Amino acid sequence: MPPVQGPPPVQPGQTPPTQKKSNAWIWILGGCLGIVILGIIVFVALGWWGARKVKKEMEKYTPSAQKIQENINRMNKEAEGWEKKSQEFQENLPNPEDFPAGTQNPQ
Repeated sequence: MPPVQGPPPVQPGQTPPTQKKSNAWIWILGGCLGIVILGIIVFVALGWWGARKVKKEMEKYTPSAQKIQENINRMNKEAEGWEKKSQEFQENLPNPEDFPAGTQNPQ
């Protein structure tokens, strides 16, 4: 087995050689930053997709101005018809003054 070599001996007046530091922290921070950026991109994409989906659903249930006007016109015609029927009914009611005085039920 070969002998294990340690750091070279330091002579007086010399500074010991510095060991090269690892750049692992750069890779760790870079990875974290990459995950955060991907998360932001996914969040924005999902928000955009969701907003478009909600807008399409709202357009299904929100009536247009033309549909509203058609409904108003239809309701006005129905109201006129009911008003006519009410007037005809009132005109066809017998006049209470035409009945003899004794035939009414006092209550």
